[in-house]
Amino acid sequence: MRTRATIALFLVSIVWGFTFLWMKQAVEAMERVAGPGHAVAGSGLFLALRFTLATLILAAFVPASRRGIRADTWRGGAWLGVLLVVGFILQMVGLEQVTPAVSAFLTSLYVLFLAIITAVIERRLPRVGFAVGALLATAGAALVRGRPEISEWRLGELLTVGASFAFAVHILATDRVTKRVPAMPVTLTMFAVIAVGGALLLAFEAARGNGIGFDQIAELCRDPSFLWPLGLTTVFGTVVALALMNLYQREVEPVRAAILYALEPIWAAMIGIHAGEDELTNWLLLGGGLLLAGNLVAELAGQSKSPHPTARANQG
Repeated sequence: MRTRATIALFLVSIVWGFTFLWMKQAVEAMERVAGPGHAVAGSGLFLALRFTLATLILAAFVPASRRGIRADTWRGGAWLGVLLVVGFILQMVGLEQVTPAVSAFLTSLYVLFLAIITAVIERRLPRVGFAVGALLATAGAALVRGRPEISEWRLGELLTVGASFAFAVHILATDRVTKRVPAMPVTLTMFAVIAVGGALLLAFEAARGNGIGFDQIAELCRDPSFLWPLGLTTVFGTVVALALMNLYQREVEPVRAAILYALEPIWAAMIGIHAGEDELTNWLLLGGGLLLAGNLVAELAGQSKSPHPTARANQG
């Protein structure tokens, strides 16, 4: 079961690599219709549409997601959804003040944050293999898009670090929640919570006078250059990827899962090269090599330990 889970989370990192290109295409479409200066409102609109559609698709095509929804399922979904919304918003707002390379570096700190949080909660140091793997993966994710230049700590850098911390807590919360409640119902409630969060963000920006009008939203919903990336991100980046995450992450240690997710920048860069958005550089080769080395070290460390009781129980 652990091998199957590792493969599933590896596939999640590949799908998330594709979402980088799809979301960029959607953002470009929104800028053409709504004009610049609507990044926050546009992100709220995209989150609301993406996760509303994902909620409907999961409910329609996965009957198990509708069964067993109760109070603890909503609580778990609410925690996971709120953490993702906070992470998305902080990262998005931070990107207005930092370069993509700096954002990638600071976001990659979630691997180290998770190792530290886990050590504090469990009151023991992480195994050497996982610690080394986390350091290598963090360095690799930081260098994939070039050497990050941080001359001073401004609000953008601090917000991005906050996003990284939220993502680390989300990975740990996913491990805890999906071991207590059925994975598919909690995925459905999580999608619904994030959809509401996106709608609230859109309404908040409208109240500030920086929203997107109904005519512009209607135009976007008729624009193939917006609808295609929205559909691909919804089906693959949301329904497939997050469902796999909730189903299989509980079978591996959270730090190992975070190191696997950290492969996302490699796939994003390779897909960007194929699409003409990026170019092959020595930084990409260095960062990719460190990420792969980190995963190899973590995998060997994981194999040296027998499956924990929860994993054995799930297999039985």
